[in-house]
Amino acid sequence: MSLDARPAARRSGFQEFGLPYAPDAAMTRYLAAFLTAHRHVALDDVPQVADHDPARPDLVLFNGGFFASDVLRARLLEVLTEWFNAAGAIATWRPTVLRNERLDLAVAHGAAYYGMVRRGAGVRIAAGLARTYYLGVASSSAAGQDLPSAMCIVPAGIEEGAEVELANRQFELSIGQPVEFPLHVSATRLSDAAGELLPLDPEQMTALPPIRTVLDSGKKAASATSIPVRLHTRLSEIGTLEMWCGELAAGPDVRPRRWRLQFDIRAATETDRAAHTGLGEQAGVLDETVIAACRALIEETFGSSKTASAAEGLMKRLVEIVGMPRADWPPSLLREMWAAAMDVEAGRRRSATHEARWLHLVGFSLRPGYGVALDDWRVQQTWRALQKKLAFPTPTGRAEWWILWRRIAGGLVAGQQRSIVEPVLADLRAHQRARAKGRAGEFRPGAHEAAELWRALGAMELVSAGWKEELGDMIVEFAAREKTATVAAAQLWALGRIGARQPTYGPLNVTVSPEIAARWAKQTMAMPRPAETATLAVMQLCRKTDDRYRDVAQSLRDEAIGWLTTHEAPEHFVQLVGAAGQLEQQEQGLIFGESLPHGLRII
Repeated sequence: MSLDARPAARRSGFQEFGLPYAPDAAMTRYLAAFLTAHRHVALDDVPQVADHDPARPDLVLFNGGFFASDVLRARLLEVLTEWFNAAGAIATWRPTVLRNERLDLAVAHGAAYYGMVRRGAGVRIAAGLARTYYLGVASSSAAGQDLPSAMCIVPAGIEEGAEVELANRQFELSIGQPVEFPLHVSATRLSDAAGELLPLDPEQMTALPPIRTVLDSGKKAASATSIPVRLHTRLSEIGTLEMWCGELAAGPDVRPRRWRLQFDIRAATETDRAAHTGLGEQAGVLDETVIAACRALIEETFGSSKTASAAEGLMKRLVEIVGMPRADWPPSLLREMWAAAMDVEAGRRRSATHEARWLHLVGFSLRPGYGVALDDWRVQQTWRALQKKLAFPTPTGRAEWWILWRRIAGGLVAGQQRSIVEPVLADLRAHQRARAKGRAGEFRPGAHEAAELWRALGAMELVSAGWKEELGDMIVEFAAREKTATVAAAQLWALGRIGARQPTYGPLNVTVSPEIAARWAKQTMAMPRPAETATLAVMQLCRKTDDRYRDVAQSLRDEAIGWLTTHEAPEHFVQLVGAAGQLEQQEQGLIFGESLPHGLRII
């Protein structure tokens, strides 16, 4: 294999389940591509040696259990030696191998040492940013034509938390209309300075997913116009590139407006992370003044205000500040509200009302748990803050607890979902055993809490197919005898999510079999007084996907079409069962349990 070898571009079939398998099994091809890509990197403080290929590595440090094998280490060194030894050379070059006694503990040792450094012990080694980031802009040529250009907004070498003020550049920013902010990254151009305008070079600058959005000023959307702005960027500690667009004020009495955009740049450095597509950001970004007013109200409610009535009226007052119905709030604003709520998390312990309103705000602001840059981090921070504990386990608090987890379920990892479902499933099993012996059992939450509990269980799409089958069988049994319409409706809603032929966010390998879904559909259609959500459940259980491993039999779909028609289900439900298709916006809200933030959708 030569140094010019490149990884194969074919896709692996394993990627259907989102696993980070490399397309090419030959790791040396990836190594060759990496070394040659950095061959011509010029650093001001690194002397260039003329007698050897600049791509040649002089030191090699092996890490990971894979390289515990003497054979594998020797083979890699052999390949490196072949690459960088000229034919007929008198002296044979070999890289120096650094000592590492426990290759399998390298990452653990590094993490432990980093933890000590965070607490003041040890020496922190900061290499700085290893890439340069650019914003795509249009510039004029001598002939008056617009040329694609790239302006350096974050130079290589800066550390996390560093800020870059592009004071020497002024831009025209369109507000009140759709705009696009293209972002590019380079791992080879490491000497470009902030603010430097360069021709866009696709060979050295890789395009990242752009942000497409609308910038406006809040209460009344501004008419489409262009204003002069300057840019200010910051590399955050959590993996985002933050860019502020600051209006240049026209006079001393004019308040300059500011908008903040966040780019998730972790995919540029983490090979197993999918690039953020920016769907949530498309709904728009509000002026920082509106965001600051919302944050101040949240801080006042949970920070200094001790009255329960202040917490109870929080959402109404936020609507007044924003100037639009809360169903229309863009995800970018919602995530800022989440951040403000997390900053005053201790305030939820002031009273049961404070905790219930805090849980409501956090769940509403973070729904559906994905779709905006760094939502995975936000969900993890929420999980750590709550640690599965309520300060005031009142019926209202417990109901809001289940609503929160249902709202952000799509951002939870499988282990977290299992830890939520497992204790409830154990209680349900105990309840069934008690009923079999003629006793009442212990599973008797109030109607409101029970309804939200069932909805939360239904939203946990990452639990195993076996657990889903067990829960679905319980739901069918309970719903048939449930006397409270609200709870029965929630149970059948959960049944539709658990047995859905097309999950909203979950992988296909934990989807229940079509035979099980068919059984639940028949049992639901046989109920003498089905709840109002029965048609939604039957549609999801029998929905056509054109995948023979998921679809129920054609005869059952025909039966479901007749049943849906008889029970006056929406016409599109019938179409989804008979001929497949995509969900409409209203149907997405029904399946999610409430309206989704603008810019986000489920399939």
